[in-house]
Amino acid sequence: MGWNHRVMKHKDGEDDFFQIHEVYYKENGEIDGYTANGTSAGGNSLQELREDLERMLKSLDKEVLIYEE
Repeated sequence: MGWNHRVMKHKDGEDDFFQIHEVYYKENGEIDGYTANGTSAGGNSLQELREDLERMLKSLDKEVLIYEE
């Protein structure tokens, strides 16, 4: 299936901390892994940056995943 951006909930002591990660999937749609650190937006042009930010914003509409080390 590839990958997408997803919001992941971390624990920061007693507080919750949310960050966007790249999440990778197996062919059957199960999560195969995710980036150890949150991701930042980027691109080789302003349009690519905009598209990356739009993909990140879409992650806010999906179920929040729990980050586990």
